[in-house]
Amino acid sequence: MTDTVFTAISKQTGEVLYSGTAYNPSVFSEGDTVVLEGKAYGPGYVIDNIHYKLPPQPSTNHTFNYTTKQWEDPRTLQDLKDAQWTLIKQARSNAEYAGFTWDGSTFDSDAISQNRITGAVALAQMSDQFSIGWVLANNQVRTLNQTDMMQVGAALGQHVAAQFAKGVLLREQIEAAATKAEVEAVVW
Repeated sequence: MTDTVFTAISKQTGEVLYSGTAYNPSVFSEGDTVVLEGKAYGPGYVIDNIHYKLPPQPSTNHTFNYTTKQWEDPRTLQDLKDAQWTLIKQARSNAEYAGFTWDGSTFDSDAISQNRITGAVALAQMSDQFSIGWVLANNQVRTLNQTDMMQVGAALGQHVAAQFAKGVLLREQIEAAATKAEVEAVVW
């Protein structure tokens, strides 16, 4: 005798549990499992011997409920808030490091650039004769005197503070949200 193609499904939900071939597939019928011989179905569910593929998964957080035949997001409201806050923090960092403008020139503001600006401000405070050729975000060089450097440092500080102030407001909105839709509405 030859092996027979079969699909094992859940009697209660119709979920396709597994498919394969076996000499006697009926041995896999036990408990909640029923075997459909001569059928090889992939992921999905079966109703009245008709196979339905799973619809596209809305997100990696969703799981398919084979009873309701719907994708569901099992996360709690607090889980959603935590996930949204993580997204906001990433957006805040991106905005902080995206650069800032002072006097018509755009300066880099990544962590290394912030350290360089802070160091240059410290040097500028020590010398009235301070002058530096600063490489801007577009790779052009701008000469900065003591006053300029101090103002660039202040502009950087204001830029960073503005990103964090926005983050604080968005965090408050996330915490105040009472529904999934309200949480998802809080975006950078």
